[in-house]
Amino acid sequence: MKSKHRSWKRWALGIGIVILLILFSAYIYLRLNTYEALPEAASSLEDDTVSQEDDWIKITPDEIIGQIVLYQGGLVENAAYLPLAMKLSEQGYQVFIPDMPVNLAILDTDAIEEIKEANPSEKEWWLAGHSLGGASAAIYAEEHAEQIDGLVFLAAYPSDNSDLSDSDLSILSITGSQDGILDTEQFEQTKRLLPEETVYAEIEGGNHSNFGAYGFQEGDRESDLSRKEQHEEIVRLINDFITSEGENID
Repeated sequence: MKSKHRSWKRWALGIGIVILLILFSAYIYLRLNTYEALPEAASSLEDDTVSQEDDWIKITPDEIIGQIVLYQGGLVENAAYLPLAMKLSEQGYQVFIPDMPVNLAILDTDAIEEIKEANPSEKEWWLAGHSLGGASAAIYAEEHAEQIDGLVFLAAYPSDNSDLSDSDLSILSITGSQDGILDTEQFEQTKRLLPEETVYAEIEGGNHSNFGAYGFQEGDRESDLSRKEQHEEIVRLINDFITSEGENID
């Protein structure tokens, strides 16, 4: 009996070690394949309007007209979206960029809830997401549409499991004509999952990487615009859409 007991313990210990090695290897792989924020983006953390909270970055303007929570793209550091967030803040939006587990918004689609609880406001709450962050935002929006005022896809689309076609949410979808990452076929197919009133805007010359500030993403196309120019156009489109209460924009 003792021999069998020892064999079982050795077997269990071996399985435990294998599981730990797999988890450790997966963590190392994710870290090595993460797109870090460019230095100019990371340095924005020192700006007076920016504060690093426990689980998110917050950018606060002098006068707040609304809140935007921004979910980062897959395996992209959240600080990489600071330049875009700060430009949105210049328009009067208080912007929050959550810290996601291993930089994957899909692992915490409800991140906005903790932010709202810690920052109560009667102003409008908008949820935006870049790439995989957009799909993650759509998951939350489908389950909790009453908790937000609108949704913004940045080079993103909902997954097949997120049907928002009957939603009353105001939804804006922004893409770039030079995007080499976005699956355009899937993008077109998933339009059936969004309301007919969804507004689509394409930035001429814009690519996938320049929605953030993390360098050039492998597989993308070169942008005809500078990162700053693309950010300015993204901000214009978002602000025009929100201030026009979800109406069509130019």
